[in-house]
Amino acid sequence: MNRGIFYYLMIPLIVVACLLQATALTRFRLYGVKPDLVLLLVVVGTLIYGGRAGLLWAFLGGLGLDILSGGPFGASSLAMMMAALVAGLGHRTLSRYNLLVPLAAMALSTVVYAGAYLAILAVLQYLRVASHAMPFWPTVQNIVVPAVIYNSALIVALAPFLNRIPENQEL
Repeated sequence: MNRGIFYYLMIPLIVVACLLQATALTRFRLYGVKPDLVLLLVVVGTLIYGGRAGLLWAFLGGLGLDILSGGPFGASSLAMMMAALVAGLGHRTLSRYNLLVPLAAMALSTVVYAGAYLAILAVLQYLRVASHAMPFWPTVQNIVVPAVIYNSALIVALAPFLNRIPENQEL
C-alpha cells in the first residue's frame, strides 16, 4: 500500500499539536474550551488511513498530552485510543467525502474521549490513587458540550482539505 506524505508527517504533526495544545492554544479559549488539535489530527488520520494507524497516533498523541499535562499518566492515551476506535468506524464503511461522516466522527470521538477521561478520573478517585476530582454534570455542561461544538466546527472547516487527501497516495 502506498502512503502519502501526510501519513508520514502525522507523528511530527501530533508532537507539534501536543506542544501547541499544552501551551499556546490556551489563549484561544471559547466559552472556557480550547481546541483539541491532537484529537482533531487523530480523527482526520483515522478517517483517511484506518483504525490501526489511528490507534498508534492516538496512543502517541495521548502520551504526549499526558507528559505535558498534570493529569494521571496514561489517562489521555487510553481515552484518545477509545476515541480513535470510534472514528475508525467511519473509515471505508462510510464515505468520508460526505460531510456528515467527519462531523459525526468528530462529535462522537469528542464525547467518547471526554467520557473515558472523566471515567478514568472517577475510578482513580474511587480507588484513592489520585485526587483529580471533577464534578460530572458541571464538567459535561461547561466543558464537554462546548468542546463537541468547537471540535465539530473545526472539522467542518477542515472538510474541504480532508476530501483532497486520497486514501492511497503516490509519493
